[in-house]
Amino acid sequence: MSVPASQSPSAGADQFRHSGYTLLPGVISSESARFMATYALLQQNWPGYYLREEMFRAALGRYADALSESLLLELKPAVEQATGLELLPCYSYLRIYGNGAVLPKHLDRPSCEISTSLALGFKAAALWPLCVASEGQDKPVALAPGDMLVYRGADVPHWREPFAGEYWVQTFLHYVDAHGQYTDFKHDGRERIGPFDKLTMQRHFRRPASLGQFDKAATVGPDAPCPCGSGLRFRDCHGQSTKVRSD
Repeated sequence: MSVPASQSPSAGADQFRHSGYTLLPGVISSESARFMATYALLQQNWPGYYLREEMFRAALGRYADALSESLLLELKPAVEQATGLELLPCYSYLRIYGNGAVLPKHLDRPSCEISTSLALGFKAAALWPLCVASEGQDKPVALAPGDMLVYRGADVPHWREPFAGEYWVQTFLHYVDAHGQYTDFKHDGRERIGPFDKLTMQRHFRRPASLGQFDKAATVGPDAPCPCGSGLRFRDCHGQSTKVRSD
C-alpha cells in the first residue's frame, strides 16, 4: 500500500517534522476498513479474545491481533513516506470503544515512538475526533473509516472526549525510528511480529519499557490495563513513571 494521492508524501513529512503529526486520508479503502471493522466486531463472540479495559469506561482491546499485525507490516511503507523516516515495527493493538468510552490525555512509551491510529468503522451520529496537543494548541482530528493519523506517540499528548455512539473500531500501529534512540524496542520486545500469547511467550527489553509519562494523570487501578495499549498492567507500565502536570 502507498500514501494516497490526496496526501503528498513530502507535504506529509514536512508537517510531521514541524507539528509532530500528519493525517493520511484514505490510507486503506472504506470497503477494506468496513471489512476489518466487521471482523473486529465478530471477534467479540470468541470468549476471552478481548481484554475488557475498564479504565476507558467502555472498551475492549486485543494486543497483536493477527489482522492488525498484518496492517502493521503492510502499512509501514506508507508511514515511512509520511514521516520521512525508516521505521522498525513494534506492535499493533485492536480496540472497540463502546458508549461512554473516553481516552485519557497521555503520552506513550518508547515502543510507540511513531504511532498511528487507523479508523475502521463505527456506529454513531458523527465522527469521534482524536485530539492532539501540538504547537501550543489542542487540535481535534476527525478520522473517517480508512483514515489514519500518524503522530509522535511519546512526544505529542493525545486523547479523546467521551464517545456518544454505540461502537467505534480503531486499530493502532506502532513503530520506532530505525536510526533513533529506541531501536531496542523493535517488535515491542517480542521475537517476531504476529499473534502473541502472554501465557507461553515473553517480551524482553534491554531497558525498562515504561519510560513514557502521562501528560495528565488518569484514574487507573494498578491491575487495570495500561491505556497505552501495551497489554501490561498499569503498575507494570506507565504506572511506574506517572507524573501529574503542574499546569
